[in-house]
Amino acid sequence: MATEFSRETVKRIAELGRLYLTEEEISTYQAELAKILEAFNALAQLPLPEDFAGDARSALVMAKAVEKAESDSISRLRPDEANNSIATQVFLNQAPEREGVFVKVPAILAPST
Repeated sequence: MATEFSRETVKRIAELGRLYLTEEEISTYQAELAKILEAFNALAQLPLPEDFAGDARSALVMAKAVEKAESDSISRLRPDEANNSIATQVFLNQAPEREGVFVKVPAILAPST
């Protein structure tokens, strides 16, 4: 089943994504989007266990991912520990302008009236 995307459809999709495509890119994406849709249609044809009524493919994939994560209980993340990587005085000495222990920066908001 070959699905075709019109140039107008590709332009509209790009517009919704705030993308500005050249005419060449529009032609390329017409074919690419058709391939992507065909891949999703092929996935939709896969058999599912009877427990999953309707289109529950994403739930099945998520359940397997959660099951795998629970079986792999080793944390791959480092602990979140406060750590001074630079001394306060060294930092303040490098600031272009400061006022006491505060670094002065340009105003980004207009003064209130």
